Amino acid sequence: MVSTPGRDAVLRDVHEGLRSFTAYAVLLSHAVAERLGLSATDSRCVDLLDRHGPITAGRLAELTGLTTGAVTGIVDRLERAHFVRREKDPADRRRVILRLVPERESEAFADLAPMTGRVDEILARYDDRELAAIADFLRRSGTGTAEEIARLREGNGKSTT
Repeated sequence: MVSTPGRDAVLRDVHEGLRSFTAYAVLLSHAVAERLGLSATDSRCVDLLDRHGPITAGRLAELTGLTTGAVTGIVDRLERAHFVRREKDPADRRRVILRLVPERESEAFADLAPMTGRVDEILARYDDRELAAIADFLRRSGTGTAEEIARLREGNGKSTT
Protein backbone atom coordinates (compact mmCIF):
# COMPACT_ATOMS: atom_id res chain seq x y z
CA MET A 1 0.00 0.00 0.00
CA VAL A 2 1.13 3.51 -0.79
CA SER A 3 1.43 5.88 2.14
CA THR A 4 -0.72 8.99 1.82
CA PRO A 5 -1.42 11.74 4.33
CA GLY A 6 -5.02 10.51 4.66
CA ARG A 7 -3.98 6.89 5.12
CA ASP A 8 -1.27 7.86 7.60
CA ALA A 9 -3.85 9.77 9.66
CA VAL A 10 -6.21 6.78 9.66
CA LEU A 11 -3.38 4.45 10.66
CA ARG A 12 -2.49 6.78 13.54
CA ASP A 13 -6.17 6.69 14.60
CA VAL A 14 -6.17 2.89 14.45
CA HIS A 15 -3.01 2.66 16.56
CA GLU A 16 -4.39 5.14 19.09
CA GLY A 17 -7.69 3.27 19.16
CA LEU A 18 -5.87 -0.01 19.80
CA ARG A 19 -3.87 1.52 22.62
CA SER A 20 -7.02 2.86 24.22
CA PHE A 21 -8.97 -0.38 23.72
CA THR A 22 -6.22 -2.60 25.12
CA ALA A 23 -5.62 -0.32 28.11
CA TYR A 24 -9.30 -0.35 29.04
CA ALA A 25 -9.64 -4.08 28.29
CA VAL A 26 -6.79 -4.79 30.72
CA LEU A 27 -8.37 -2.53 33.35
CA LEU A 28 -11.77 -4.21 32.85
CA SER A 29 -10.10 -7.59 33.24
CA HIS A 30 -8.49 -6.42 36.48
CA ALA A 31 -11.81 -5.08 37.80
CA VAL A 32 -13.63 -8.35 37.03
CA ALA A 33 -10.80 -10.40 38.56
CA GLU A 34 -10.88 -8.25 41.68
CA ARG A 35 -14.64 -8.78 42.08
CA LEU A 36 -14.03 -12.53 41.86
CA GLY A 37 -11.17 -12.46 44.34
CA LEU A 38 -8.65 -13.48 41.67
CA SER A 39 -5.50 -11.97 40.26
CA ALA A 40 -5.67 -10.69 36.70
CA THR A 41 -3.49 -13.59 35.52
CA ASP A 42 -5.69 -16.13 37.31
CA SER A 43 -8.73 -14.57 35.67
CA ARG A 44 -7.13 -14.73 32.21
CA CYS A 45 -6.40 -18.41 32.83
CA VAL A 46 -10.10 -18.94 33.56
CA ASP A 47 -10.81 -17.32 30.19
CA LEU A 48 -8.26 -19.54 28.44
CA LEU A 49 -9.76 -22.63 30.07
CA ASP A 50 -13.19 -21.51 28.89
CA ARG A 51 -11.97 -21.14 25.32
CA HIS A 52 -9.54 -24.09 25.11
CA GLY A 53 -10.48 -26.46 27.94
CA PRO A 54 -10.59 -28.95 29.35
CA ILE A 55 -6.80 -29.05 28.98
CA THR A 56 -3.68 -30.11 30.84
CA ALA A 57 -1.65 -27.72 32.98
CA GLY A 58 1.15 -28.10 30.42
CA ARG A 59 -1.15 -26.86 27.67
CA LEU A 60 -2.21 -23.93 29.86
CA ALA A 61 1.47 -23.11 30.34
CA GLU A 62 1.93 -23.14 26.55
CA LEU A 63 -1.07 -20.86 26.02
CA THR A 64 0.06 -18.35 28.64
CA GLY A 65 3.80 -18.53 28.06
CA LEU A 66 4.21 -19.02 31.81
CA THR A 67 6.41 -21.67 33.39
CA THR A 68 4.79 -24.91 34.50
CA GLY A 69 5.67 -23.97 38.08
CA ALA A 70 3.81 -20.66 37.77
CA VAL A 71 0.83 -22.44 36.22
CA THR A 72 0.80 -24.96 39.08
CA GLY A 73 0.47 -22.05 41.52
CA ILE A 74 -2.34 -20.53 39.44
CA VAL A 75 -4.19 -23.84 39.25
CA ASP A 76 -3.76 -24.34 43.00
CA ARG A 77 -5.34 -20.92 43.64
CA LEU A 78 -8.14 -21.53 41.13
CA GLU A 79 -8.85 -24.92 42.69
CA ARG A 80 -8.98 -23.40 46.21
CA ALA A 81 -11.40 -20.76 44.88
CA HIS A 82 -13.51 -23.57 43.30
CA PHE A 83 -13.03 -22.32 39.72
CA VAL A 84 -11.13 -25.40 38.53
CA ARG A 85 -11.19 -29.14 39.15
CA ARG A 86 -8.29 -31.45 38.48
CA GLU A 87 -9.46 -34.71 36.94
CA LYS A 88 -7.57 -37.81 35.91
CA ASP A 89 -7.28 -38.17 32.16
CA PRO A 90 -9.28 -41.30 31.30
CA ALA A 91 -6.88 -42.02 28.41
CA ASP A 92 -3.74 -41.65 30.55
CA ARG A 93 -4.18 -41.88 34.31
CA ARG A 94 -0.81 -40.14 34.86
CA ARG A 95 -2.10 -36.94 33.29
CA VAL A 96 -4.40 -34.43 34.94
CA ILE A 97 -7.01 -32.49 33.03
CA LEU A 98 -8.15 -29.06 34.20
CA ARG A 99 -11.88 -28.46 33.99
CA LEU A 100 -13.78 -25.30 34.92
CA VAL A 101 -16.48 -25.64 37.57
CA PRO A 102 -19.66 -24.65 35.66
CA GLU A 103 -21.23 -22.56 38.43
CA ARG A 104 -18.07 -20.54 38.97
CA GLU A 105 -17.52 -20.26 35.22
CA SER A 106 -20.92 -18.60 34.87
CA GLU A 107 -20.08 -16.26 37.73
CA ALA A 108 -16.74 -15.39 36.13
CA PHE A 109 -18.37 -14.21 32.91
CA ALA A 110 -21.52 -12.59 34.33
CA ASP A 111 -19.78 -9.24 34.84
CA LEU A 112 -18.76 -9.23 31.18
CA ALA A 113 -22.31 -9.61 29.81
CA PRO A 114 -22.97 -5.84 29.63
CA MET A 115 -19.73 -5.32 27.72
CA THR A 116 -20.62 -8.14 25.34
CA GLY A 117 -23.91 -6.35 24.65
CA ARG A 118 -22.08 -3.09 23.96
CA VAL A 119 -19.73 -4.83 21.54
CA ASP A 120 -22.70 -6.41 19.76
CA GLU A 121 -24.29 -2.94 19.39
CA ILE A 122 -21.07 -1.56 17.92
CA LEU A 123 -20.64 -4.51 15.54
CA ALA A 124 -24.23 -4.12 14.30
CA ARG A 125 -23.07 -0.94 12.53
CA TYR A 126 -20.80 -2.90 10.17
CA ASP A 127 -21.70 -4.92 7.09
CA ASP A 128 -20.54 -8.53 6.60
CA ARG A 129 -17.47 -7.52 4.59
CA GLU A 130 -16.36 -5.04 7.25
CA LEU A 131 -16.98 -7.62 9.99
CA ALA A 132 -14.83 -10.14 8.11
CA ALA A 133 -12.02 -7.54 7.93
CA ILE A 134 -12.36 -6.79 11.65
CA ALA A 135 -12.32 -10.51 12.49
CA ASP A 136 -9.24 -11.02 10.29
CA PHE A 137 -7.46 -8.09 11.92
CA LEU A 138 -8.25 -9.34 15.44
CA ARG A 139 -7.18 -12.90 14.62
CA ARG A 140 -3.87 -11.71 13.13
CA SER A 141 -3.33 -9.28 16.00
CA GLY A 142 -3.93 -12.05 18.52
CA THR A 143 -1.40 -14.29 16.80
CA GLY A 144 1.11 -11.45 16.62
CA THR A 145 0.59 -10.62 20.29
CA ALA A 146 1.15 -14.26 21.28
CA GLU A 147 4.36 -14.28 19.24
CA GLU A 148 5.54 -11.09 20.96
CA ILE A 149 4.83 -12.60 24.37
CA ALA A 150 6.94 -15.63 23.42
CA ARG A 151 9.73 -13.36 22.16
CA LEU A 152 9.75 -11.34 25.37
CA ARG A 153 9.70 -14.45 27.56
CA GLU A 154 12.57 -15.97 25.59
CA GLY A 155 14.49 -12.79 26.38
CA ASN A 156 16.16 -12.45 23.00
CA GLY A 157 15.12 -8.79 22.84
CA LYS A 158 14.79 -8.81 19.06
CA SER A 159 11.49 -8.14 17.37
CA THR A 160 10.27 -10.68 14.83
CA THR A 161 9.04 -7.88 12.57
